[in-house]
Amino acid sequence: MELKDLKLPGMDARRWAKISGTGIYLPDKKITNEELGRRMNYDVEEYLEDMGIGLRYQAAPDESTSDMAAEAAREALKDARIAPTDLDLIILATDTPDYVSPPTSAVLQYKLDATNAGSFDINAACTDETIAMAIASQYIALDPGIDHVLVAGAYGMTKWLDWSDYSTSSSKVLGMLFSDGGGAIIVSRSNEPGYLASDMTTVGEYWDAYGIYLGTARPPNQEMIENKRHYLRFHENEHHVPPDFNQRRWPKLINSTLNKVDAEVSDLDMVLFNQVDRSAAEETMDRLGLELSHTHFVMDKFGYSGSASVLMALNDALKTGKIESGDLVAFCTSGAGFVLSVSLFRWV
Repeated sequence: MELKDLKLPGMDARRWAKISGTGIYLPDKKITNEELGRRMNYDVEEYLEDMGIGLRYQAAPDESTSDMAAEAAREALKDARIAPTDLDLIILATDTPDYVSPPTSAVLQYKLDATNAGSFDINAACTDETIAMAIASQYIALDPGIDHVLVAGAYGMTKWLDWSDYSTSSSKVLGMLFSDGGGAIIVSRSNEPGYLASDMTTVGEYWDAYGIYLGTARPPNQEMIENKRHYLRFHENEHHVPPDFNQRRWPKLINSTLNKVDAEVSDLDMVLFNQVDRSAAEETMDRLGLELSHTHFVMDKFGYSGSASVLMALNDALKTGKIESGDLVAFCTSGAGFVLSVSLFRWV
């Protein structure tokens, strides 16, 4: 499909947005499945085989989400060939912030010395970076004072995991897949459409399936800490997510996004998913009727870094030459809550 054939709903033709730079950051410490298996007294390798996760990275004790976001952002700024002071807005996507308050984006703005940028956080768990891409693009389209937006997705989930013996661990098996790290993109004003459309859906009945359940509804106390209830927990009220939850919803969400610009699945050149479950992504591609060559996986070498994972996949796909100018790229993610989102870009 030619670019001129795409319908661009609500977009000002004078103010389009594109992704102009990407960056990632991985902590120094790497933990293999075998090593974690010994620590937890459980066969981690066998459990994660279908998911495709080969290892995980762990942030240092004094390394925060804002630290990892800043390192990824510096790489993205360099790739986009702009300075921190060129940024007009910073959007930090994470559900592992430095603090409950203040917003981690303010800390990130300070660490980057991005003195001209406003900032805010968003938290939609592991789909927030995809929503942030759309928000950044919409800001550029609608606000003549914004030309460059940093979208940083960063994850420090290992600080909220219990990796003790499996028989006593509060995180149990799913806690084995998480990894720390940062991913970042620069979204910039463009002379032609990069960002095209987005969509999202929420299935709130599963809010109690996965999460770190402390806050105003459950303030932390000594008993919570002693019983390890301040760590990431699964199936809090024995509420289990169906095994094909994403596979049934992702194709519909991708199609609804494509419909907004009169495009079809066959027009897609690349679909990038959360890097959490290779088998779920493969099944989704099959349901879409797309070859696996139209997606890209990095969970085998980066682990699953939540809010950073799809940005890591983008960075790696670009480095390996799997995305070229003119390609139609869909970012498709989901996060605890459950919130699912898609953002669609033409690579320019």
